[in-house]
Amino acid sequence: MVYMSPIIKKALYFAAERHDGQYRKGGRVPYIVHPVQVALGVCAYTDDEEIIAAAFLHDVLEDCADVSIGLLQKEFNDRIAQMVSEVSLVEGEKYATWKEKKEAYLTKIKKASKGALIIVAVDKMNNLRAYFDALRERGDAVARYFGGTPDEYRWYYTEIGTILMSTLGEHPVVKNYIAIWQSYQKENL
Repeated sequence: MVYMSPIIKKALYFAAERHDGQYRKGGRVPYIVHPVQVALGVCAYTDDEEIIAAAFLHDVLEDCADVSIGLLQKEFNDRIAQMVSEVSLVEGEKYATWKEKKEAYLTKIKKASKGALIIVAVDKMNNLRAYFDALRERGDAVARYFGGTPDEYRWYYTEIGTILMSTLGEHPVVKNYIAIWQSYQKENL
């Protein structure tokens, strides 16, 4: 069980404040639900409070215009800021296609720390559920919200799994990611 340390509380409050008014793609679920789900998921794999704090913060660089790496270093510490940076593509970068953006992300996470990759795995498990649940409910119209085609998502999540296995090996988060990914592939092929 993870103790709700001051740094974890601060990360939760910081993320809630910065994501205020944002919603998950294609719905009216407050965005903060996603970082909370990711951080809670990360708790199943580590009790490292800095990794958990970074999980709460994992989308603030991408989704919150007033947040920078420097601000995260000042408010938290270098390691937390670094992990958030490792799992983020900074907004403002322009990519011609959804796939080009995902290729840039894959290239970036190949160099990520083990702590950051635990966050990536849990984040992508959460996103997998959101995408494929939406695909079942809305069919191909889901691409309007999420950007990629079902085939592109299959490619992307397979590549994520390859990166996780190559860096984290037999870590339980990798085993769970692969199991969840395989179950969605069977359901949606």
